[in-house]
Amino acid sequence: MKMHFLVSTCCALFLSTSLSANWYEMTGQAAIEQGDIAKAKQAAISDALERAALFAGVRVSSQQQLVAGVMQQHQLSLDSSSEIREIRLLSENYGNDIVTVVLQAEILPQQQQCTGSQQKKPLLLAQVELGARRDAIHGQLFALDKNATAQLARHLQDYSPALVVTPVDYSLQPELMTDNINRQLFNDGQQFVLVSNITDLSLGKRTSRFWQDDSFERYFALDVALYDLFNNQLVYQQQYRTQAIWNSELPVAGSHSQQFWQQPYGQKIDTVLQALAKDIQQHTQCQGLLAQISHIDQHQIAINKGARQGLQPGDNLTVMQIQRFAGKDGLEKLHKSPVSLKITEVSTDNAWASASTPTLLSHLQIGDLITISSSLQH
Repeated sequence: MKMHFLVSTCCALFLSTSLSANWYEMTGQAAIEQGDIAKAKQAAISDALERAALFAGVRVSSQQQLVAGVMQQHQLSLDSSSEIREIRLLSENYGNDIVTVVLQAEILPQQQQCTGSQQKKPLLLAQVELGARRDAIHGQLFALDKNATAQLARHLQDYSPALVVTPVDYSLQPELMTDNINRQLFNDGQQFVLVSNITDLSLGKRTSRFWQDDSFERYFALDVALYDLFNNQLVYQQQYRTQAIWNSELPVAGSHSQQFWQQPYGQKIDTVLQALAKDIQQHTQCQGLLAQISHIDQHQIAINKGARQGLQPGDNLTVMQIQRFAGKDGLEKLHKSPVSLKITEVSTDNAWASASTPTLLSHLQIGDLITISSSLQH
C-alpha cells in the first residue's frame, strides 16, 4: 500500500507520528510555463520535497508517469511506512522564468530501511548516444549527446544519494554489454552502468499562423538501460518521450548554452533527465554495495571501496568466495566464508579490515567478493 498526495503550496503539512524523524533542507526549482506561477511554485516545492525524501532514504515513486511513453502530471508517492510530518517554506525566488524555493521537511523514514540505503554504489554513466543525429540539424544540436550527459550527471548527483557517478566520454550499446565486458567493468570498481540513446529529435506539425515566426511541435525520445555488472543482469529499461514547441526562427543556441535549456524544448528534455535520475535512484537505493579484496597480509585485508562509497570504521564485512566452473562460460557459484571481518581504517577509495580469527585469512583470495553491513545497523 502506498500513500499518494499532491504537494500543496502552503507552508506546512502535518502528519502525526510517535516515532523520531529528522529535518532536511533542500532547494527545488521549476520552470514557469505559460505564465502559470502558482503551478510552477507547486512543482518547485514538490521537487525540493522529493530531493529531501530521497536523501532521507525513503522509497519515493514520482507519479510524473509515462503514459504511452509520454511524461505526464507530477504526483509524489511515499512508502506507506514513511511519513512527512512538517514542511516549512523558507524562501521563494522568481527569475528567468524559473521558480526557486528552499524548504525544510521533517521526514520519518521507513521503520526498517533497506540494507544498501546508506551505501553509495558506483555507477558508470556512459555518454548518451545521439542516435537521431540526422534530426539534430534543426538547431544544430550535434553536441546534445555530450551536453545531455553532463546534465544527467548533475541530476544523478542531486537525486541519487545512493550512487557515486563516474561519467565517461564514450557511449556503450546494449548489444555490447557481454559477460566479459561486464566483468571487466566490475573488476575496475563499477557496480552498475547506465546506457542511453537519443532516438527521436524530429519535428512534428506546424503550430504557428502564417504571420508568426515558424514554430513546430518537436519530439524527444530517450532509450535507457541500467545493468548490474556483477550479476550480469538488466535491472531497468525504459523509453522516455516528451514534446514541446520549437521556434525555428530563434537564434541558434547550441545545447551547451543556458539559453537552450531555458527554452520550452530544452526544459522538457531536462524534465526527462530529472525523471530518469529519480528512477535510477529507486532501482539502486536498496542494492547492497559490493567490493572486492585487493590485498591480503597476515592480519588484515584491503578492499577496493572506502569513504567515497559510505564505508566507515566498525562496518561488518561478509566474504563471498566465487567458484567458477571450468569449461562453462559465465557459470559461477558463491560460497559464504566463515571469516568475520570488521573495518578498522578507511581512505577515500579503500578500506582495511581485520578478522576476529586471523588464521582464517589464509583461506581468502584477492578478488573475493565482499558485502557490507553498515555500522548504523549494529
